Amino acid sequence: MTRKIFSSILSVSVIVLLLCLISISGILYGYFGNVIKKELRTEADIMVQQIEDDDTYLQNMNAIDNRVTLVDADGKVLFDSQADPADMENHNGRQEIKEARADGDSTVTRYSDTLSTKTIYYAKALPDGKVLRIAQQQSMAVLLLKGVVAPFIAILVAIVILATILSRVIAKRIVEPINDLDLDDSEEEEPYHELAPLVTKIRQQNHRIQRQLEEMEREQKEFKEITNNMGEGFLLLDKNLEILSFNKAAIELLGYGDEEAPDSAFELNRSKSFRMAIEDALSGKHAQNLLETEGKCYSIMASPAFEADEVVGCVVIVVDVTEKEQRDRLRREFTSNVSHELKTPLTTIYGVSDMMAEGIVKPNDVKSFGKNIREESGRMIQLIDDIIQLSRLDENAPLDDELPVDLFDTAHDVIDRLRDHAKERGINLYLDGESSVITGSPALCDEIIYNLCENAIKYNKENGSVTITVHDLREGTELIVEDTGIGIPYEYRNRVFERFFRVDKSHSQVVDGTGLGLSIVKHAVARMGGTIEVDSVEGAGTKMIIRFPRK
Repeated sequence: MTRKIFSSILSVSVIVLLLCLISISGILYGYFGNVIKKELRTEADIMVQQIEDDDTYLQNMNAIDNRVTLVDADGKVLFDSQADPADMENHNGRQEIKEARADGDSTVTRYSDTLSTKTIYYAKALPDGKVLRIAQQQSMAVLLLKGVVAPFIAILVAIVILATILSRVIAKRIVEPINDLDLDDSEEEEPYHELAPLVTKIRQQNHRIQRQLEEMEREQKEFKEITNNMGEGFLLLDKNLEILSFNKAAIELLGYGDEEAPDSAFELNRSKSFRMAIEDALSGKHAQNLLETEGKCYSIMASPAFEADEVVGCVVIVVDVTEKEQRDRLRREFTSNVSHELKTPLTTIYGVSDMMAEGIVKPNDVKSFGKNIREESGRMIQLIDDIIQLSRLDENAPLDDELPVDLFDTAHDVIDRLRDHAKERGINLYLDGESSVITGSPALCDEIIYNLCENAIKYNKENGSVTITVHDLREGTELIVEDTGIGIPYEYRNRVFERFFRVDKSHSQVVDGTGLGLSIVKHAVARMGGTIEVDSVEGAGTKMIIRFPRK
């Protein structure tokens, strides 16, 4: 501001001085022109008197600075002090000559062809019809003006320098109190009354800006809080792939080592799916890709950000969909396994019934074929029942029949029901421990123990044993089902609870069952808040340990 005021003051001062110089120069120029004209008139009057007294005056006069010309009544040049009269044309057409013959004298300023310069002419008519003309170049007035203006210009330069210094001082004195204004203090008296309306508006504007800044900071803080507490990753990119905003989840999910995000998005993650999603978004399309890394699965969703119908960046959301993908995979595997398990007995039933319908079965074989149909049908019914049971457990609906259940008594009932089956396989059943009551579903508790025992009988060795032990502990109830069977290889221990998974594939056609028993056990135990643990040695037996916390 100081610079502008200084420039304004100095400019005005210089312009005023220049205008004064031009005006004075014009006045002086006109003045010197009039002085020259007056001198020419005086000199002409003197010469006319001399010519009337002496006809030879002009031929004998001493050299003078001004040009003298004598023209006769016919316009012929009789004498010229600076040119040969014989070479000069008739002068009756000259303006000053014509006006002198008409008015007695004349003063004219015009261009001279003879002198090749602008000239001031004074012509005076003589009594005998002749005209005496005296001329002086107009440049003489300019020379006189220069002599006067030169000192004036020097004075002007001095004045300009002084004006520069004074302008700087004045500008500083004007601006200094303005710079010292406290726009936040409405009670402060203004240094200049004229500035009061402006200062008031500035203060009001400052207050509005301050409120807007506070609102923006609040919104930014809220936005940061929201994004940082999101489980999903959030990225805001410009069209040059620079990261404008992000949250911690984005850094963690994309596997970037540092806590601070890099400048470029592609430095954050270099996978093809991540890059393609961003490129599609920056081209104006919504994109969703799947990123798989280190056993994790992430959904990358990118949407373009527009400004005036032009893509200026994009928003990227990263969602951990590992569990969903795993559930989808398990669902697909389950569907495939169910289809396979149902197809086998249905194929058998269809084949046998088709043979019976075609009458190609011998009467003696009808009973055997009927038994085969019954067994395969029973297998299908059992499979469907297990599938329904798993579906109910997957729904995580509250248990309708949560009652006190004595696991020792339940185990005793299960052993009684399985004793004949175990005897057929040469397996001994034992029950150990003491009474222990939990709160849960009696049906699920029975199914847990039954499936574990049945499974232990199936995969046991000849003349083996199955022992059920119930411990009533301070922290809860421990149920152990231990067998002396074939055991589970170490690499399969975490998979025995998968649906339709069998450790020994060679027994899948020999050992009856749906392959869903242990999966039902795991889900049922989880529904009642318990945990299950596998302790097994291949070839030596398996121990299933279930713990229910005390409620």
